[in-house]
Order: sequence, then structure tokens, then C-alpha cells
Amino acid sequence: MGKSGEISYPFSMQGYLQKHGSGHAGHSLKVEWRIIGREVQISFFVTKRSSEAWHTDSVFTQDWSKNWGLWNKDVVEAFIQLRTTPDDIKAPYLEVQLSPLNQPFALIIEEPRKTFFAPKIFNYSHEASVEGKVWTSTMKLTLPDELKGNLPYGGFFSCVGTSSREFYALNPNPEVQPDFHRPELFLSLNTHE
Repeated sequence: MGKSGEISYPFSMQGYLQKHGSGHAGHSLKVEWRIIGREVQISFFVTKRSSEAWHTDSVFTQDWSKNWGLWNKDVVEAFIQLRTTPDDIKAPYLEVQLSPLNQPFALIIEEPRKTFFAPKIFNYSHEASVEGKVWTSTMKLTLPDELKGNLPYGGFFSCVGTSSREFYALNPNPEVQPDFHRPELFLSLNTHE
């Protein structure tokens, strides 16, 4: 039992995000996640190797449906897709983001870069804290009704930095430009090692 009286479960999966492209990674990023039914908990741990300030903007709010463009600042991101079969890469997926200032964003993506919308009803709580070079974020959410299927697939990503922006992914795309919206590269979130 935790301090609040709630039962505390260990995380079921974890991984380290890899820097997209060549060169030395300026940061270390770890993600842990747990999916039980439609309930999801994700924690990111970002450690900077430089003393550069976090790239944030106070113009963004606590309303996840209004923070368009948040990804142009430092964010951690999770994409979660429920598939009916492992090959169902055309199923809609949820994109959630969180900044070091605890500013959220969420979208349902029906077709990458073409068809997307804010979830109609969305249970999404989040917490971010920064202590020097370490930024910790936790997101708790219920997958929206727009997502069907029972096989969770997805990816975890991050954009970090101002002077030299770096992109990180649990499973980076092989092309020169980073591209997170690649459902064919999503991993099974119940079997990742």
C-alpha cells in the first residue's frame, strides 16, 4: 500500500530512448510504463548532460486540448495504439505530450499528418518536476473510447534542447529526419524487452 492507501503496483515495462541520428546523445532518457486494461501509467526520467536551460514557454496552459505546438519545446511523448491484430497499423492512436512545466497535450491520430482531433472525453492526469538537470514526468490516463482493439502498441519519444535540438525514440526511424508518426515502427507494449 502507498501512503494514500492505494495499492501500488510495480511497472511492467521499461526502456531507454535512443538518440535519433548520429553523434553523441546530450541527454539520458528512461521510460517506464504499465497498461492494465484501458488504464495507462507512464513515467519518463530525463537527465541532461549539459547545463543548458530547459526549452519551455509559459504561454502554454494546463488545458491539454489547447496546447498546439507544444512539441516545438522540450516534451516527452507517448503514442498508444490499440490493435485488433498485430498487423493493424492503420488503427487510430493516441498522442500525449508533457513539458517540464507540466503542460499537457493530447490528440487522436486517425491518419498521420492528415486526420486528427482532440479526444471527446479524456481522463488524463500528469505531473512534472525539475530539479537541476533532472526532469521527471508521470502521466496517468484512461484510453479514450475512440481507440478500439485490445493489443496495445506504441512508442515513446522526446524532443529536447534549444541550441542543438535532439530527438529520442524507443524505436527510432532509420531515415535522416526523425519521424515519430510511424505506426509500423510501434512496438508491442506488453512484450517489449
